[in-house]
Amino acid sequence: MLLRLTKVAVREPDMAQESICVIGVSGFVGSHVAAALLSRGYPVKGTLRNASSEASEWLLEQLPLQATASAQLSLHSADIANKESLHKAMQGCTGVIMCAGVEQQDLSTIDLMVGAANNVADCALSLGIRRAVFTSSTGSTNPPEGEPEIKNEVDHWSDPQAQQAAGKFSPAAKTLMDQTALARMASSDGKLRVSILNPSLIAGPAFQKEPVASLRSFQAIIEKRRHAERVPNGSMSMIDVRDLAKLHVNALESDTAQGRYFGVKQSWHWQDILEAVQRAYPDYVVPPFPKGETPARATQFDLTRQNSLGVELRGLDEIVEGVVVELKRRAMI
Repeated sequence: MLLRLTKVAVREPDMAQESICVIGVSGFVGSHVAAALLSRGYPVKGTLRNASSEASEWLLEQLPLQATASAQLSLHSADIANKESLHKAMQGCTGVIMCAGVEQQDLSTIDLMVGAANNVADCALSLGIRRAVFTSSTGSTNPPEGEPEIKNEVDHWSDPQAQQAAGKFSPAAKTLMDQTALARMASSDGKLRVSILNPSLIAGPAFQKEPVASLRSFQAIIEKRRHAERVPNGSMSMIDVRDLAKLHVNALESDTAQGRYFGVKQSWHWQDILEAVQRAYPDYVVPPFPKGETPARATQFDLTRQNSLGVELRGLDEIVEGVVVELKRRAMI
């Protein structure tokens, strides 16, 4: 098992000589990744399908507030399925972070995400970009034989064929995207270093005008439209989106980071999660846990590789508090 490693060496970049392309900048993760880069002084070229769309307004309004004096954000129209548009957007960049993706449970999602991995790799290699980071999912780390005692991101892979047979096309797409991106690194003769972040539930504040899915999910819990009758006997892995963004940037900056990295703080039983919601929002009352049931064991992660990226992650109470603050800011609760 290839998990024995020391903390990665994060170099001190000369931001004046750097420009990073964030593909999918209008997404939940992509916007926070861009904000994290801008806060460190990087010029950012962000891509979205239509740089003249309404999304460009909140991006240009919100993200520059996170920037240092020297950092600038520019927006560019590009489609992950259109290599020419990606090539144009990535010109002049020294690194690329690919945050775009779709969650549709449709066969076309697989071709889209595998094609995106190849397109990003092709463009990076042709432009001399040596660093690429991809946002994926823990959905690619679930072995078909069942959950291991302790899960790690080197040895444990989902079976994309089994995922497709079960109609889980989005997880299958992430699995195949991971495999494709790592294969492109292996065949690049050292010309491309690929890092992949694998998160589960991503929570926290959002720049978008419309609330993201995780905010709506917690709103439904607080309003008793979800998990109202009983505590689910299962677990959920989570991370604050701001911490996930830092993991992306540290993986980009490191000269030694490569391969997959979990993007999770921990997996918690739903009893713990709902109790954290009650602490953050006292009007919420935790439903009962089914009598006689043994609480399910939460997924256990080997976070050696993730910890080597040098980011201190928020705990459960901090994550949930951030969600509640954001829901209140938006007058959603």
